Amino acid sequence: MPDNAYIGTNRPEDAGCTFNAFNAMIRRVMGQMGANLPVKVLAVNGVGLNPVGFVDVQPLVHQVDGTGKPTPRGVIYDVPYIRMQGGSRAIICDPQVGDIGYAIVSGRDISNVKVNRAASVPGSYRHHDVSDAVYVGGLLNAAPTEYIGWVDNDVHVHTAGKFIVDAASMQVNCAITTTGDITAQGTVTGQTDVKAAGISGKSHTHPVTDAPGETGAPE
Repeated sequence: MPDNAYIGTNRPEDAGCTFNAFNAMIRRVMGQMGANLPVKVLAVNGVGLNPVGFVDVQPLVHQVDGTGKPTPRGVIYDVPYIRMQGGSRAIICDPQVGDIGYAIVSGRDISNVKVNRAASVPGSYRHHDVSDAVYVGGLLNAAPTEYIGWVDNDVHVHTAGKFIVDAASMQVNCAITTTGDITAQGTVTGQTDVKAAGISGKSHTHPVTDAPGETGAPE
């Protein structure tokens, strides 16, 4: 038999007796059911401020025939991915190519639901097929270089880009320490005082110089 011949899932002992033959048939039927698997993301579409999109994924667990010979699985295309969202509010951290996550296989055909984004009849009679998988991200990946979250006892926001807050207002009920410059497009108002280089904006004084000259530097 050629090395690339496919012999199926039958094992040498399956032909030994009727009991083994029935077990082989049951094992084959069960093996045709799509199982939840770790997968790697190959392509992504619909990221950012868009409706939740889809990924193409490669299952990472090979199929194995009756002799133990592995066969890589094919790519699963157009898999919806999960985003943490409630109504119009969402936390956006979409998948990226190279991510490892998990494919959860639906019990029925979800192709019409994917198109309509609403309750729909199944697109076929298939059951537990990997074509009806949903992607959940964040499994067995490397340590992040950009992150929002707890590091030890502190909450960190670490990004290579800008940290942008678009809101009607912002309230911070704590002391603020900065090692960089602060640029304000509007007015900076302090409820009690504003200090620059330790000099109070509320109570500093200017010594008077000879008229009609200018006042000196603030003290």
